Amino acid sequence: MSGELSTAQVADYLGVKTQTVYAYVSRGVLAPLRRDPGVGSVFALADVQALGRGRSGRRGARATSDDVRTAITQVGPGGLAYRGHDVRGLAGASTFEEVRDLLTGVPAAAGPPDAVLDAVMAALPPGARLLDRLKHAVLVAGAEDLGRHDRSPEAFATAGARSLSAMVAAVGAGTPAGAGGDRERTAVALAAYLGLPADLVDLALVLLADHDLAVSTTAVRVAVSAGADGYSALLAGLAAADSPQHVGASVQALDWLRGAVEDPRGALAAALADGPPPGFGHVVYTEVDPRAQLLLDRVLPEAGDDLREAVSLLESELAERRGWVLSVDLALAALMLAHDLPRDAGSAIFACARTAGWTAHAIEELAEPGMRFRLRGVYTGPRAG
Repeated sequence: MSGELSTAQVADYLGVKTQTVYAYVSRGVLAPLRRDPGVGSVFALADVQALGRGRSGRRGARATSDDVRTAITQVGPGGLAYRGHDVRGLAGASTFEEVRDLLTGVPAAAGPPDAVLDAVMAALPPGARLLDRLKHAVLVAGAEDLGRHDRSPEAFATAGARSLSAMVAAVGAGTPAGAGGDRERTAVALAAYLGLPADLVDLALVLLADHDLAVSTTAVRVAVSAGADGYSALLAGLAAADSPQHVGASVQALDWLRGAVEDPRGALAAALADGPPPGFGHVVYTEVDPRAQLLLDRVLPEAGDDLREAVSLLESELAERRGWVLSVDLALAALMLAHDLPRDAGSAIFACARTAGWTAHAIEELAEPGMRFRLRGVYTGPRAG
């Protein structure tokens, strides 16, 4: 086999569909060497072989010592379930707090943030980024918890709940007093800050509560394995999530969708020529992203005709022509457009929701041997002597 492969050859080598290869490219998992007229994307054989060794392709399908066994969340080409409960049955029927307790297995309640958090938020530079505010909120929550170094499941559940309470307050920094409502109900507080119906926020929080071993969740587990307390582990998750390809992905999707609503046909033509736009293509969901569909089913009926028609056209055409699945990032972008929300509103909902999954994985990791994550470097530099 030559040192370069076409998209079809990559799909054959890995034992996946061509749309899955497109999804790998859209997520930065696999990068093309170049695009040749009449051939399309061309990939380096070495890159494809490396991907095959680490993924479930035909030649790479094997369990390895790097696998992380978990009983929390199951994802598949078109499905998502929390501890055996399909998300389609949970969405709209369970509150975020109920789903959080299902994921963690340890109910927890958090006290309201105090004046220390308000002072920290006020001390941040004007225009401080949302994720920076959220990180400081977790730092404050941890600093105030006398039991932060207790590495029991109950203490970790408390750390997660306290951190979330502080993060929600940080989202509402500058909002008139009392606007947050009942702080024991995350959706109520966030809905008041964002000007959204509480049931819609609850739905989004449930859909985004966990997603298996995403990069941020892996960071949380590595931190716990190394002996970190619950708050530090959550900070590790927030740091890894602070990326335009993770929690910030809805911002990229929003910027693209705003122009696509104005010219859907032009956006479609550009996407077909240039590759998957933000909010389309997913490494896991090669059939349908159930989170996106459930959220769009709630958002689009109340949206304007332009937004509804644009999303419908782009979803059907890009799925049929390229196999690019519409992801939850695009659904969050549609939510923000439909309700004229700030650009970081989707990131706020996503980060607050994911504290549930991060906490659940942190608790699960407590039962594993410490320091079990140790990558082995393959040295390629100059040799000594």
